[in-house]
Formats: sequence, structure tokens, C-alpha cells
Amino acid sequence: MSTATDRPIADALTAIKTRRSVKEYLQTEIPKEWIEELLDAAHWAPNHKLTHPWRFHVFSGTGREKLVAARQASVRWAAEKKGEQASEEHLKFAKDKCFSAPVLIIVSMVGDDKKITDQENYAACWCAIENLLVAANARGLGSYPSTGDWIDQNFVGPVLGLTEKERPVACIFLGQSEQATMAKRLPVDKHTTWYTEA
Repeated sequence: MSTATDRPIADALTAIKTRRSVKEYLQTEIPKEWIEELLDAAHWAPNHKLTHPWRFHVFSGTGREKLVAARQASVRWAAEKKGEQASEEHLKFAKDKCFSAPVLIIVSMVGDDKKITDQENYAACWCAIENLLVAANARGLGSYPSTGDWIDQNFVGPVLGLTEKERPVACIFLGQSEQATMAKRLPVDKHTTWYTEA
């Protein structure tokens, strides 16, 4: 387990190739300066015309309680769509999920009336998210990005105080973990076409 004075740092390619979604976390508090380092890495993502469309909302400690109502509201909404009532089990799972990692970062974006700019801004937010995930892995932290109804249907918007021009993109779970992960990817040549002649 890494400490404040002895933190690993992997080279970029190793961090990219060994990053995996981690869903089991220790409830060890993550120092604010570590989170700030990851947010700064995210902030260096490419964004067309330097729109800086991302916004980061960091929840830790008892602050995570603020997310429970939004997550449970999305569970009720999904159940009602099926003509059902949300079970206590599903509502409890929704609450527990908000406390499953010591830090949750909601990434939201500032939209744009121009469709192409809006698409570019959304893509830029995911570039920022990937920067954060890779930087977290390089520093020995586990993470994974998540969406779902509470993000996609903007149940979390009121918690974040989002304006009509803003919308959530993803929730990043972050923390120290002892979960074993294994890299799995198909060979890149299965998805690559080379064009070497006119």
C-alpha cells in the first residue's frame, strides 16, 4: 500500500496498459493533494479551442451522503418505468454504492448550442477522465468510471447545482485497492487497417 512519502509512479505506457476498472476499495482516506494531482492531469486533456468544458465535483467522507438521494431516485425511476416499485434491497445497494470508494468524482460538462462543439466538449471530458484514470493507476490507486441512469438522466444535476447548459458525464470511483486485476485486450491488429499506397 502506498503512503504519502512513498508513492509509486509508473511510466505512461505501463500505466495505460495496466489500468483496469477496480471495484473493491479500502476505506483509506485519500489525501487532498493526491486528488488535486489527478485533477490537474485530467485538466491537460485535449479540448478544441480550449473550451475547458469539464467540471469536477469531488465527494469524500460524509460528503458522499449528498449523492444518496440522487442515486436512489434513479432506482425508483427505473422501477416505475417497468411498472414496479423499487425494492428496499435495490435502494440499499444504491446507497451503499455511494460509499463503496473513499472518493467519488462526478465529471460534468458545459454544453454548447452548436452540435459539433457540444460533441467535441463531450469527447474532451472523456479524454480528461482517461487522463485521470491513467494518472491514478500510475500513482498506485484504483479507479473506474461509471454512468447509469443517475448520470444519464441527470438525477445528480440538482446535487451539483448544474445549469441548463450543463450535464453530468460520468462518476469516477477512486481509492486504494488490493483487488487483483488482469489485463485483457485483443491484439491491436484485429482493429487496424493500414493505408500505405495511393
